[in-house]
Amino acid sequence: MKVEEVALPGVGRKFTITVASGDRLVIVVHNSGKRELQYFEAGEDDEPRAALDLTDEEAREVGAILAGVLFHPEAVGDTQSKLGQKVIEWIKVLPGSRLAGKRVGEIPLPPGAHLLAVDRPGAPLVPNPGPEVVLEVGDTLVVAGTREAVEALKRSL
Repeated sequence: MKVEEVALPGVGRKFTITVASGDRLVIVVHNSGKRELQYFEAGEDDEPRAALDLTDEEAREVGAILAGVLFHPEAVGDTQSKLGQKVIEWIKVLPGSRLAGKRVGEIPLPPGAHLLAVDRPGAPLVPNPGPEVVLEVGDTLVVAGTREAVEALKRSL
């Protein structure tokens, strides 16, 4: 897979993803949060076969699905050996926690740790939460990364 990134001044960023088959997915991330997705079959450069506009929230949900946050298929073959070095942890925000009332952007994530989602009781899952999301008592953070990075995050919290 090949990923190319280009800045679009005044608009946002454009990512072109070329997969092994030669097919391409072009994603334009607007400064407003809107996402444009365009699918090009291998060898076709003029017009996309399909195009889709997503809101910021829709894009985050699709990203969570692709990342395996909402459904994690059984790992097989080479994937299993790569996943063996990674972990996914659920960290609950308890009463009196330093996390309560903090924005996601204020959480010091160690290198190798990634916040995948915030699960809030009685509310839809917040996949790939933006830095503006404020954590509340009862939230559960879904964190993934290397075992060392996730353990370091848990110790810091």
